[in-house]
Amino acid sequence: MISRLLTYIKNHKWQFRLALLLSVGTILAGIGLMTTSGYLITRAAQRPMIVDLFMVTAAVRFFGISRAVVRYFERVVSHDLTFRILHSMRVDLFRKFDSFSQKWLMGQKSGDLLSGIVSDIETLQNVYLRIISPVLVATLISILTFAGLAFFDFTLALTAFAFLAFNGVAVPYFSLKLARGRGKNDISTRTQLKIFLVDRLQGLQDLLWMGRRKDTQDEFDRLQNQLDDIQTRNAGTSGITEGLNTLLSHLAMFIVLILAIPLVINGDIKGVWLAAITLGVLSSFEAVQGLANAFIQYENSQEASERVFSLAESGKEVSVSENQKHIEIPDGKIEVRFKNVSFSYHKENITLNDISFDLAAGSKTAIVGPTGSGKSTLVNLLLGFWKPDHGQILANDIDIHSFDPDKFRKRFGTVSQDAYIFNRSLRENLLIANPDATDEQLKESLQRVGLSDFAQNLDLEPGSQGMRFSGGERQLIALARVFLKESDFWIFDELTAHMDAGTERKVLDAIWSNLNHKGLLLITHRLIDMEKMDQIFVMQKGKIAERGTHTELMQQKGLYARMFEFQNELIGDV
Repeated sequence: MISRLLTYIKNHKWQFRLALLLSVGTILAGIGLMTTSGYLITRAAQRPMIVDLFMVTAAVRFFGISRAVVRYFERVVSHDLTFRILHSMRVDLFRKFDSFSQKWLMGQKSGDLLSGIVSDIETLQNVYLRIISPVLVATLISILTFAGLAFFDFTLALTAFAFLAFNGVAVPYFSLKLARGRGKNDISTRTQLKIFLVDRLQGLQDLLWMGRRKDTQDEFDRLQNQLDDIQTRNAGTSGITEGLNTLLSHLAMFIVLILAIPLVINGDIKGVWLAAITLGVLSSFEAVQGLANAFIQYENSQEASERVFSLAESGKEVSVSENQKHIEIPDGKIEVRFKNVSFSYHKENITLNDISFDLAAGSKTAIVGPTGSGKSTLVNLLLGFWKPDHGQILANDIDIHSFDPDKFRKRFGTVSQDAYIFNRSLRENLLIANPDATDEQLKESLQRVGLSDFAQNLDLEPGSQGMRFSGGERQLIALARVFLKESDFWIFDELTAHMDAGTERKVLDAIWSNLNHKGLLLITHRLIDMEKMDQIFVMQKGKIAERGTHTELMQQKGLYARMFEFQNELIGDV
């Protein structure tokens, strides 16, 4: 999985090379600073003329300043590279989600999708910042250190290189062994916590109403304690590796010092270079001391990448193919036909079975029936979110999946059971339906649905998921969108389910007065204004149990008649 992440570097080759060069330059500046400082201290102890120290003093200043400057630009470039790569990954993942079928998306938990597109991809920044770059930099610095020391003595170079290699391989391997399994647990626990928080925040009012506050708090504490435990153990592992890094770097410096002393005594190396060599060796270990953390991060990154790519590949069924050629939608009114349509969410449970009916242009149709009878599924099939398992859905005798789905859906104005309101201004939520609408048109649409007070403040913020509005108000805002949209058919799925009887009456009156020659498909379990419908379909257990006008169905004295009489009894009791 990690290898797939490397493909994103291809689009940023020069930035990657520059970031790598700056990383190497930062450590070389550190080595230069320590080396020249050691040389300067030793040379100054010999009390030379001040002029002889000018070059060394300048070198110390140069390396001291350049280290800070190069480090700054290294951070800027490497983080910019990382964020560009993460941006590309998020865009690619979102595009895949956007192409997946509604059926697949509705089967996913929102917290899981959020974790994948935000948290998991954010974890992958460690691949570039803490794995790839440190490994390459450590390799280059180790080679350069060996080459620099070989200029003085091959034994010193080989000794320093051996310690660098041991520190860069053994310590990370030991750290990986200590942390094995925690990466998977860490990602899994974080994901569970995000799913838990998203679900509970969305249902906060219901939880409080049901008295589940303590249970929710206990579950949150359990997940948080799990995460704290993992992080505590990771911190312990980091502490051990830091200690080993310090031990090995100072041990290497000490052994190099012991080996260099005889060389100085024998005159093979000038004594003034002794401090410079040992301090240079010590500073070179900066390149390998980050590798232990890189190996610890590897498991987290591996787990996160597997989650991201598995999630991206799991939605095999797509509703839109970029390479598919679409038929142009015919001009004029649209007539829809369901022809022997069967559909199931799962193979063992049939949701719709052999459904056939016509929706003529300008016709008024109601689909009624008990909850779970398949009414809402018909709408999702009609809008092309899912494909029937059997049969066809035709628009003007052409399969609807032959059309461009976005253009086809624009011919329908739809309000679902739970209209989504974005956390943007009221104006922006309404402009979704008609981006060219003026403020006057927006206000008029709100007034037509009975939201005159809202019409005076188009900058009103609805809050997350429109929580500042009641369920009925969210439905009315969605209805106002429909009034703004030029469409051939209006589809309302339980539009008045969250409204009281008085508001429902006003909304239905507004619909009838603005319908004009548009087609209407009303899905409801409240049998209001059914006498105005051209045809009524009664759904039961995924089939059309009855069909006809209000008068015809009442005369049949079947399911529809019983539903109507039961509803009237309830209204009478109230």
